[in-house]
Amino acid sequence: MEFEYIFEEVKVNRGNAPKFRLNGEEIDIWSKEFADFHSKSITDYVRENLIRYEYLKKDPFHEIVGKSKEKELVKTALMSGSNILFKGKKGYGKTTFSKSILKLLPEKLLAIKGCKIHDDPTQPVCFSCKKKVLEENVVDLVFIPRKWIRIPGDPMMTTRQLIGGISIQKIREGYDLDHPEVFTPGRVLKAHRGIAYFDELGSIPSALQTLLHELFEEKQVTTPEGDIVPMRIDALIIASTNPANYKGVSDIKEPLLDRMEQIDIGAPETIEEEIEIGLKNMSLKEGARIPVWHLKILANAVRCMRSKNCRFANRIEVEPSCRATIKLFDHIRASATRKGHEAVMLSDYGENFEIVKLALRSRFEIDYDAEISKDEIVEGVVNDSIDNVCSSIYASIPRDVFGELIERIAEIKVLNAYKANGISEFAASICSHSSEIKSAIEIILESIARCSGLVERIGDGIYAYKAYDR
Repeated sequence: MEFEYIFEEVKVNRGNAPKFRLNGEEIDIWSKEFADFHSKSITDYVRENLIRYEYLKKDPFHEIVGKSKEKELVKTALMSGSNILFKGKKGYGKTTFSKSILKLLPEKLLAIKGCKIHDDPTQPVCFSCKKKVLEENVVDLVFIPRKWIRIPGDPMMTTRQLIGGISIQKIREGYDLDHPEVFTPGRVLKAHRGIAYFDELGSIPSALQTLLHELFEEKQVTTPEGDIVPMRIDALIIASTNPANYKGVSDIKEPLLDRMEQIDIGAPETIEEEIEIGLKNMSLKEGARIPVWHLKILANAVRCMRSKNCRFANRIEVEPSCRATIKLFDHIRASATRKGHEAVMLSDYGENFEIVKLALRSRFEIDYDAEISKDEIVEGVVNDSIDNVCSSIYASIPRDVFGELIERIAEIKVLNAYKANGISEFAASICSHSSEIKSAIEIILESIARCSGLVERIGDGIYAYKAYDR
């Protein structure tokens, strides 16, 4: 066994290659059927697919809501072969964006069967695969799917976990590099021919960040002991980090930052984008409908907590992210569905908004010196949001229609939204589906109650004309 195989650069072509087998049958990997699944770098595949999307005038990241500027920056960075650092507060889609890039890789690639890092059959980088293509007459192959490997920012991460472990002594003794006693690939090596996603890069220990300088620029790693890991990793490097002043965030070393293109990822710019993100990412896909007025109430409550204009802004230290919106939609739908409601009603928010609190309590932090509790803040922002949506609905009621509604309400005296009596004709005009009629009646009555004082809520979905002596 030749030890120098470890550092030798090996490339094979049709003239010097061994025979290749796939599923037990010999194949010509240079034929039209297989030529696109090997021999190219991950960056080459990404560039080809980006150009294809441009030619078709399609958005390769269509599942990412909004963020048109950020998408352009990502495409430019990928086209130029750069490493990317997504920077932004938690829950705004940094990981989702990194996963969306995966579609720019081929759906599958040919790899040497049994290789722990899925080596390319024409330009292997691991010692065992080099030996196979140089010495064996037949090499078995296998198709591998796209790879997206998460490398978490763990302050306790070791070199072995990040890179892997190699025993040069065992190799000298004749052991194969794939032997368990010789080589165990770390997460970086497992990302070979795929995407290596460094989640919270700044949380990786400083000593290991130093190792990454070489990886990010030269696609190889030298261990702290000075040993060069004899594998040039072909991976797309993407990382994420929270802002430097964010709670619990560690700094990224400047030399490492210099090897990446920073792209800031922020909150959704509009309430429409916020709602779309919430609906697309819900866990509970079916159940009670969430009418647009409830979507706006919930999304606006979350967005208010991020705003400097929020009356609780000086109390909120860490703002809720899009995950809060997603879970709000999930919990409200779950609450309504359990109660057998066709569409969400205000009672589905829970007594004192307990269902809303369930979604928000763990997703924002307040100043330790605040003289107000999280629950009180949630109650305040939700009530404010209901006021805002009700004001909009109240203002949209035509004057003549409003007069007729008040006359009808005065005549009926007590209205029950669940029975859909009295004002269903106007309520139907704001519904997108017939199942929302009860919810629509309730929000109209709530709007009149909050904005005119002519009616008042006296129970779950029940409103009374104020001049009526109960």
